[in-house]
Amino acid sequence: MIGQGYLTLGSLEFRLAELRSRHQKAEGQLELLRSEKAQLEDKREQLQADLDTWRQVQVLFSKVSEFSREQLKLRIEQTVTVALQAVFGEEGLAFEIRLGERAGVPTAEWQVVSLYGDQLVTGDPQDSRGGGVVDIVSLALRLALLELSRPKPEGPLLLDEVGKHVSSAFAPNVAVFLKEYARKTGRQIVLVTHQSALAEVADRSIVVSKLDGESVVSEG
Repeated sequence: MIGQGYLTLGSLEFRLAELRSRHQKAEGQLELLRSEKAQLEDKREQLQADLDTWRQVQVLFSKVSEFSREQLKLRIEQTVTVALQAVFGEEGLAFEIRLGERAGVPTAEWQVVSLYGDQLVTGDPQDSRGGGVVDIVSLALRLALLELSRPKPEGPLLLDEVGKHVSSAFAPNVAVFLKEYARKTGRQIVLVTHQSALAEVADRSIVVSKLDGESVVSEG
């Protein structure tokens, strides 16, 4: 007989199973936290890139005259609106810049306007289509700044993970839009992407894959 205070084989197995369960649960929580951290870091990087782009727009508006500012506003609005309509296929989708002044300094705020029937709905791009709209707005703003800069920068346009928050249903439209931009401007685009829909329209694609822990480069 095993007296009180001694552990039986059954109780040891129970405690071991309990510890394993707690360990697996902790591992699952750790993996979830790692995933959430990666998503937050990705979002932070995206927001920083958007902020940098918008700061450039603000600087551009602050350096021109009132008349030129209005012309600049129209050009940027047209460029971004064309991009939004091309990607999302909605003629009622438009981009608007609202000019103002704060402490004697010109300011500009952006809005995306959607037409539903006879009703106009205005909203922040960050709240639209899970971030897909702000991706396209940021892309189009970069393109507009590039073409409006004087002197205009020469050379290829380097893009990294364009439209990664755009749903797969609209990804091919992003590719078509970039292809048309390259055709109209004569500017070469070098694009890094994980989306096959974007790579497929390229004149030349290079695929980097992993094989036994080593990077393998091949033609797409």
